[in-house]
Amino acid sequence: MTEELVRERAIKGIQKEVSKGVQFIRTHVDITDPNLTGMKALLKLREELKDVVTLQLVAFPQEGFFRYKGAEQLMDQALQMGADVVGGIPHFEISYEHGVESLKRIVDMAIKYDVMIDIHCDENDDPNSRFLEVLNALVMEKDYGEYTTASHTTSFGSVENSYANKMLGLFKESQINFIACPTENAHLQGRGDSYPKRRGLTRVKELLANGNNVAFAQDSIADYWYPLGNGNMMNILDNGIHLAHYTHIDEINKALDLITYNGANVMRVNDEYGIEVGKPANFIVLDAQDAYEAVRERAEVLMSIRNGDYLFKREPRKNEVEIDFLKQ
Repeated sequence: MTEELVRERAIKGIQKEVSKGVQFIRTHVDITDPNLTGMKALLKLREELKDVVTLQLVAFPQEGFFRYKGAEQLMDQALQMGADVVGGIPHFEISYEHGVESLKRIVDMAIKYDVMIDIHCDENDDPNSRFLEVLNALVMEKDYGEYTTASHTTSFGSVENSYANKMLGLFKESQINFIACPTENAHLQGRGDSYPKRRGLTRVKELLANGNNVAFAQDSIADYWYPLGNGNMMNILDNGIHLAHYTHIDEINKALDLITYNGANVMRVNDEYGIEVGKPANFIVLDAQDAYEAVRERAEVLMSIRNGDYLFKREPRKNEVEIDFLKQ
């Protein structure tokens, strides 16, 4: 792997996402590489593409904080280089104790470098996976919940209600953020089930009702974790609201928040995001009359405007073929 290859592949992925209206991307950069090749390439690309897209880089130990020798030092180096977020994957460590210790060190590192936290947390079907509880406790102690995101948390969709209700109270207190990846979570989880099969998603509706910030995301584009990604967030939304049963008319009318404002809150880019006087003119236009129609029709993005300039503009498509039903 070279910086040139990373750059080439990243640009292909970014082009796909930007062409679908995305202007803000948080990406997990593997730091379990002694040369930090990916981080070096993407730090350069973050600056180069800043007028087109906001890239937020997570220093992520794909092979494990402890399972990969030297990962802690490499993560520290990546944060010194300018990574925006510190990541982790505690359920991948070699024991529960190792996972807990990795979270402790990661939280301390985030506070040291004043960066956000985004943890791949309990991304499995095991209802006894408890790293979300540990992460939440650590950031509650440090009053760091608003700067912390628990991603995936698929096992939380399998726990008993008594435990879930206890944890919801603690999540409300910490104000920790959540990211669900509907297509990837449904693709990967529940594969070991016979029937009935689990849907694979965390408790999206309950977390939203609890007052926690929940965003939908696309985890992968064309890799083994998900081979069908194309950067289309309307497709992610469509899958997510079905899997989460977020389909009451009142829910549909506010569902766009799951791929817009809620994601901006996770990334803490509110100074660049939103239609308000004094903010940059960053926005998209959907081919729909209102939010309900946009969700129901899986509306196409007609234009994307960044700092007042067009990134692209398309003509609306005719969604229906005119048929003369009165012909004899």
